Amino acid sequence: MKSYKNLKEEVWDTNICSGCGACIAVCPVNNLYFREESPVKFECDECSCIIAPADIIEHPISAEFCKTVVYDVPCGACYDACPRIKKSSVPKPEGLGNILKAVKAKASIEIKNAQNGGVVTAILANAFDEGLIDGAIVMIDDKWTLEPESYLATSKEDVIKSAGSKYLWKGPILKALKTAVMEKKLKKLAVVGTPCVINAIYQILSSDNDLLKPFREAIRLKIAIFCFETYDYSKMIKKLKTDGVNPWDIKKMDIESGKLKITLVDGNVIEYKLKDVEFAMREGCKVCGDFTGLTSDISVGNVGSEEGYSTVLIRNKWGEGFFKRAVYNGYITYDENVNLDAVKKLVELKRKRIQ
Repeated sequence: MKSYKNLKEEVWDTNICSGCGACIAVCPVNNLYFREESPVKFECDECSCIIAPADIIEHPISAEFCKTVVYDVPCGACYDACPRIKKSSVPKPEGLGNILKAVKAKASIEIKNAQNGGVVTAILANAFDEGLIDGAIVMIDDKWTLEPESYLATSKEDVIKSAGSKYLWKGPILKALKTAVMEKKLKKLAVVGTPCVINAIYQILSSDNDLLKPFREAIRLKIAIFCFETYDYSKMIKKLKTDGVNPWDIKKMDIESGKLKITLVDGNVIEYKLKDVEFAMREGCKVCGDFTGLTSDISVGNVGSEEGYSTVLIRNKWGEGFFKRAVYNGYITYDENVNLDAVKKLVELKRKRIQ
């Protein structure tokens, strides 16, 4: 039976951890955590354990009470939930993947902090209104500091409050998954995240590990956000402050035409070449070749549509059902005039990075 030590050998020690937090969410004894959650680690031998400062690393840390390691109890949940193990179920990225329909769309409801078209929020809001979902795992940020955290939305109002994405990382988005499934006992969950996060959900859904069964049965919808790369919160905020940009002045962040585009609340735009902010990119992003989220039910991003719209890639009948119901109920308007060539360019650019 695999344990976190196998995960450490294959993923953590090779610097390919995405930081999604799937391993932390599914661990039945809360053995794993990120340095951002606790700045200490446990160093143990056969006689005792001591507490020491944690190294500056981008992968989880073990609290050294894994029952598989200590008591030889069968588990392997953390290993089987990781999308980046050697025998992952996640398909290799290739092109745009399966698409039933590609459209440009925007929300018809008021969403104050929407990222471009606000489509993800609108889909979730309608799903809550209709009782199609009872929870949504999303990221929410402090509008003053931009500090992001994993958030379990349980209502339409919650998802509207959490609208907007900044591509900053300070903790795993799937941290709230354990709360949703094991504590709240929710049964109809939507998960919104970057491709690496959605790949983790795909991996969980593909696994036959009995300890992952509660999670498999609870997840109903997977929505991927287009992502070229994410940035370490502390490093990026330090860079912005050095350049005279306060976090509370930022409205949204996008990656367009090889640049990080930062739109301020006053309408001004600041641009960085991606190579100039590469220092803040997480190591795990450097091995990811999936721009659109190939394992999702629906993929959403700003590339391929004009300002105020989102590009929506509907990948299967399941995702189509959620999208159509939001349209029928007046939450979304759309048309099929979307520029897929623009999306394909970034897909290919990101894929080349891992070759």
